[in-house]
Amino acid sequence: MPLKILFCASEATPFAKTGGLADVAASLPEALSAQGCDVRLFLPLYPSVERNTQTIKVVAEWIPIPVGVHTYHVHFWQWLGPSSYPVYFMEKDEFFHRPHLYVHPLRGDYEDNAERFITFSRSIYALCKHLDWIPDILHLHDWQAACGAAYQHFHWRYDAAFSRVRTLLTIHNLAHQGLFPEAYFGLTGLPSQAYSIEGMEFFGQCNFLKAGIAYSDRISTVSPRYAREILEPKQGFGLDGLLRRRQDALIGILNGIDTTRWNPSQDPHIPAFFDAENLSGKGVCKEKVLKALGFPEAVRQSPLCVVVSRLVHQKGIDLILDALDDMMELSVCLAVLGTGDPHLERLLLQAQSRHSDRVRVVLAFDEALAHRLEAGADIFLMPSRYEPCGLNQMYSMRYGTIPIVAATGGLDDSVEDAVQNPEKGNGFKFYEHTKEAFLGALKAALEAYRDSEKWRRLQQRAMREDFSWDRAARTYIALYEAMLVG
Repeated sequence: MPLKILFCASEATPFAKTGGLADVAASLPEALSAQGCDVRLFLPLYPSVERNTQTIKVVAEWIPIPVGVHTYHVHFWQWLGPSSYPVYFMEKDEFFHRPHLYVHPLRGDYEDNAERFITFSRSIYALCKHLDWIPDILHLHDWQAACGAAYQHFHWRYDAAFSRVRTLLTIHNLAHQGLFPEAYFGLTGLPSQAYSIEGMEFFGQCNFLKAGIAYSDRISTVSPRYAREILEPKQGFGLDGLLRRRQDALIGILNGIDTTRWNPSQDPHIPAFFDAENLSGKGVCKEKVLKALGFPEAVRQSPLCVVVSRLVHQKGIDLILDALDDMMELSVCLAVLGTGDPHLERLLLQAQSRHSDRVRVVLAFDEALAHRLEAGADIFLMPSRYEPCGLNQMYSMRYGTIPIVAATGGLDDSVEDAVQNPEKGNGFKFYEHTKEAFLGALKAALEAYRDSEKWRRLQQRAMREDFSWDRAARTYIALYEAMLVG
């Protein structure tokens, strides 16, 4: 019998996306399905899905879901579009028919986020019972689905059909925990012992992610290094004590990437194809992107460094700004693509004005341009203060673009420092989050760049790394099987 796994997440591409969770929730089920698992995905129904009514069908209507003193009625839908696994949605327009997933752009977090995701979490059981399909594993993602572990622990497991169901919580970013006032605990319908220091109580508040950590059978994070980092106060965000107590249940599994969508030998977004055996197309890609961004002819032979990122403090954008004048002394060009903190955006535009021949800043989300930058760049800059997994360093290596990263989280797991290990290195790392350390890594990369044969070998090693979801899926399957035995 194939393993039966239900993925429960608040977003997944192509239906809704704010970050890396959406990529994982779409790609990992596909890889698991390809390896013979019976995997299904459960999401809220957002307007982006509802607009395509021809591609969904209703499978159940007016299903009662108790939330506090209320009983909400929800509908379940199934996706009819192309997919290697079934996708189901919970419709509750009062909660999810909104243009943004979690936050109003002017007023901040939606005030009813607790009710919204309690309703979603409690619907997991109702969906499974209606489908007459009981999973072996409930794979819950981040705080929005984490309460499902508490419901399994306190309620659902007493149903004979659910007694063998095991819960796995994946933490994509511990900084986002789902914190709500104590008064909201009554909405959960959980017994009073769930609101305790061992449960979801957190300094007088309800912490949905903490409930998942406390009551899941196993906990995973999106890289081995991040699984170690969150055990310490610096990156534990107040939950490091509980995580240390549950350390035996914690595992880090490095995310994969979509190696079909990010493939320089067939990428429709780039002007010339190339691969590890023939890199000539990469030169064409660099020439085209430099010209499109308006770099002067005189600087187009310089190494091109790129940043594709949310422009926020976590991503180390301020470190790049601090080092930028020194970078220009090294005769590099810099292209930045992204949006984020308005203050950082302004500083980047000022840097562009100050170095108009060597800096270009595009304040936008542009998927096609992101692909062209990955293909045309020589060096990718990723100086994150913390990075649970990171994907751009993997995209970059696929395209022979050598990453310079801070040695944190998944960046440390996926990048082998070519200074410390010249024969196996696929990038460059710096180990202190300072301008001097960052510039030291950049200088090491530029020294390698000046030796064309050495640089080509470095590019080829990077391009041959296996960051596919198939690798990650095999590790998850081994974890699922161990959970069912234990």
